[in-house]
Amino acid sequence: MTASNTGGFEVLVYETMSEQEALSILDKHMRDYTMRAARGEHGWICSDCCMSYPEGMPDECFHGHQGCTDIIKRDKLAAMREGNEST
Repeated sequence: MTASNTGGFEVLVYETMSEQEALSILDKHMRDYTMRAARGEHGWICSDCCMSYPEGMPDECFHGHQGCTDIIKRDKLAAMREGNEST
């Protein structure tokens, strides 16, 4: 596997790896990306609304969708807990 970070985008190439291993690694990278966006470390795009937030994850859905707001609150809480565990 090779990985690079180019301007906020991570490029991953998997070689000689099972599909399950590749999916596990992609899941981890997606969770890490989400937690960094929840902490405002980089931009975020809502996968439901396709709205872009360059300053990071907002506190609630711009369109007022409760489902999105619930996910945002869950991810921000998880990021906060994760940050407290690493200190």
